[in-house]
Amino acid sequence: MSYYFRPPNSREQNLFIIRSSIDDLRFSNFTNNTLNSTAYTSPANVFLPAGFSFSYNDTSFTVFTIDYTNAKYEVAPTVSFQMKNDLLTPNNNGPWYTSILSVSNTQVVFYIFALQVTPEQSGYVNTPSYPVIDSDQDSLSGIGIQIQIVGRTTTGPTFAIANQGWTYVESTNPSNDTIYSAMPVGTNGVIPSLDLTIGGSYGYLGGAGNGGIPSTTTLQNYTPTEAVANIGKYYFFPIKLGSLSETMTLPVVSVIGQEIVLLLNQTVTTSYTLTILTTNTTLATPIVLQNEGDMVKFVALNKDGVGSRWVKVNTK
Repeated sequence: MSYYFRPPNSREQNLFIIRSSIDDLRFSNFTNNTLNSTAYTSPANVFLPAGFSFSYNDTSFTVFTIDYTNAKYEVAPTVSFQMKNDLLTPNNNGPWYTSILSVSNTQVVFYIFALQVTPEQSGYVNTPSYPVIDSDQDSLSGIGIQIQIVGRTTTGPTFAIANQGWTYVESTNPSNDTIYSAMPVGTNGVIPSLDLTIGGSYGYLGGAGNGGIPSTTTLQNYTPTEAVANIGKYYFFPIKLGSLSETMTLPVVSVIGQEIVLLLNQTVTTSYTLTILTTNTTLATPIVLQNEGDMVKFVALNKDGVGSRWVKVNTK
């Protein structure tokens, strides 16, 4: 099984676990020195990252390699093994142990060995012996292994979606090792096409005429025409008039539940007037904004008897 998590006692995020259990490392379970996909017992091979492989060489002593390249670990993960031996029925010089030779972000190299106890004049000596995997000796027949690999990754196997979320840090200047990521948020399983507002702040994404501005740039004003053209994209529209008197017609409602805020944002050196007409709204009479800071908020609702309309929430 492969999944992402962040343990409560770790600062690392998006930790990715690969776990696998193999019941029998007999010769017949390998093809061209690579373990067959049917030999993985818990979970099945289909639940492992694409291209995951367990193989061995057959030189002077057997060295095993597990390749997990497609897990896309950022750094070398932590790897642990547990041999599966039935000590009540000893099998071919068991019990067997493992020793890791190297670990990288793409593979781990290790060998399996048993200890032979030999009496010497100075006492007993433990000498490692290595299994032979072939049709004659087949030293690991009936011997299994459990594998667990844990490491930090930013992406996942093709069948999974990378874990995305928010990190909250109580600092205005977080350290460089703080990890932030994005997460689509919606209701009833639907990802909203509009901005998300939190705690009353404005989900402002764009500037007048340019479709988006850097976070370090001062918020730009919209003309009434630009505001109408972008209502389907944004939430907050600071408006500056180009003439003393302009009108604004809200577009036909396209998304039920959408909210928009219109704010007159200019120093009043003379009498500017923005009139919001009743078209596509439930307004009985037009709304007039004429002082700096005058604001109106609308929400798109399916109004009984009139269909989808912009409903005024408040006016300041």
